[in-house]
Amino acid sequence: MEQRTARSAAGLSPASAQSPVPADKLLHSGNSGFTIARSAQLKYEHRVEGRKLFADVIAYMNQSDLNGASFYFYEEAFGKQDRVHWLIHWKTPNDYAISLHMVDHDEKMIDLLESDRTVEDASAGVWGRAVVEGSVRERILVPQHGLVHEEDEHDSGDLWVDPARLQTRQSDAELLHSANALLTLHRTGQASHEFRKEARLYAFAWQNEVNRKLPGRATSYLYEETFGVMDRLHWLVHFKDFDAYQELLELERTDADFGALAERQFIAGGKGGGNWGRSFVPGTIEDILLLPHQLHPGA
Repeated sequence: MEQRTARSAAGLSPASAQSPVPADKLLHSGNSGFTIARSAQLKYEHRVEGRKLFADVIAYMNQSDLNGASFYFYEEAFGKQDRVHWLIHWKTPNDYAISLHMVDHDEKMIDLLESDRTVEDASAGVWGRAVVEGSVRERILVPQHGLVHEEDEHDSGDLWVDPARLQTRQSDAELLHSANALLTLHRTGQASHEFRKEARLYAFAWQNEVNRKLPGRATSYLYEETFGVMDRLHWLVHFKDFDAYQELLELERTDADFGALAERQFIAGGKGGGNWGRSFVPGTIEDILLLPHQLHPGA
């Protein structure tokens, strides 16, 4: 166990290293009320400059007072080369307006976004020239509600909705999230409109098994996609290290409770019956593995 942990953690820093905010003050996937998942494809010729530019932008946003908002920058592993990702956590959608004002009026931000960041003869200095046209994508993730607890049991405070950390019984010391995890799995799946409730019940039941079986090793949160595609669900599954990811894969193959979950009839006989697979549109469940972008000393 000691050898495994040392090997997995060597040389990697979590996304919290990208922010000067103390750990107990950070917004993240577990305690925020509103998350933007953003991705972009860097042009191969500007892959280095593009990463440097976005790391600088993230650093500046995190040191600014945007009502506690947190910005985290990730690399995509085992997917498309040079596609990068952000998870941006807010308390409410209204806070997004603060960042829009900053982009339009803050002199340093304008300089970061518009000044040349590549060699002059490349003619590709501004951020828009560093990314492939039309590749910037945003999805709004809101913590799943209605399957977790009674609405009057918790006070969301100044958050838009109850935070995702209320979906698990893991202790605060065991919780993993976008700020402290070394590996994040972003899973999406399109629920069938006919069996939308059953799909959510399965999604939450699967998540419960992850959180129950792997405390301190993995934490999963379930989200709705808002202002996007109806009934598209999102999981953010955070891992302590690479070995914890392998542990989950092994559990899904060999654990009796996971096996029973796969065979459970989530769809009632009156609707024709069926396990979880019938509640999702075939071919729509996709996984993206995210690694925190590693800042270089002096960067």
